[in-house]
Amino acid sequence: MRSVDRVVSLLELLGSRRTPMRLIEIAQALEIPKSTAHGLLQTLMAKDLVVRDEAQRYRIGIRLFSLAAAALDMIDLRDLARAPMEDLSGTTGCTCNLAVLDGHQVLYIEKVEDRTSALRLVTQIGTRLPAHATALGKVLVAALPDPELRGWLADHEFVRLTPRTIADADAFARELGKQAEVGYAIDNHEFHSAVTGIAAPVRDHTGATIAALSLSCLEPVDDHELEGLAASVVAAAGAISVALRSSGG
Repeated sequence: MRSVDRVVSLLELLGSRRTPMRLIEIAQALEIPKSTAHGLLQTLMAKDLVVRDEAQRYRIGIRLFSLAAAALDMIDLRDLARAPMEDLSGTTGCTCNLAVLDGHQVLYIEKVEDRTSALRLVTQIGTRLPAHATALGKVLVAALPDPELRGWLADHEFVRLTPRTIADADAFARELGKQAEVGYAIDNHEFHSAVTGIAAPVRDHTGATIAALSLSCLEPVDDHELEGLAASVVAAAGAISVALRSSGG
C-alpha cells in the first residue's frame, strides 16, 4: 500500500506542476530517497504514464490523457462543449477546438470541423502544440497564478515558427496583458502562416479557467470579421462555462 501511495503522490506532484521536474526535486518534494523516486519513475515511464525530456526532467505522460478524458467525461466537459462547438463551427465555417494546458504545450481534448469545408486542419484530439504560438495557449497561460506564470515565462522556449510568432518572454507577457483587456486571445498566423486563431476561457463554478475554446480559420480574416468571430467564441465559451457550472462541474 505504501508503494501505491507513493505512486499517487508522485503523479499528483507532477500533475500540479506546470514545468517538468528533476529527480532530486521529486525526491525532496516527496521526502523519499532518490533511489526510491528513480524506481517509481522507471515503472511509470515503462507504462507511458510519465515521460523524461532531454534535460532529464520528468512530466506527466500522454497515456494519462485517456484517463483524464474519462474523468472529463464524468464531469461532462466534453459532452457539454460538443453542441456549442458544433454550432460555432457550423456558423463560422472554421474549426472549433477545446484544449487544456499541459506544461508548456496545449493539449487538444475535443475538435469539431465544419463538414461543408473543403479545407482541413491536421490537429486531432491528443495533439500537442507549443503554447506560445496558439491563441489557446495564450488563454491558458494567462490563467496561471502569478508565481507560476513568472516561472513559465522564464522556463519556456519561445521557438519562432512563423515570422509572426512571438519569440520573446517579455513580448509574450505584454500580449497576455492586451488579451486580458479584451477577454480573448488571437493567434495572428503565429503557429502557421495560413491559420488565424481566436480563443476564450472556459471557467468552472469557482471562476477558474479549466480549458480554452478556439476557432481556427484557414480563410483570410479582416479586422471586422475578427471582431465578430471573437464575440462568437467568447459567447460559446461562456455558454459552456454556464452549462458546466449548472452540472456541478
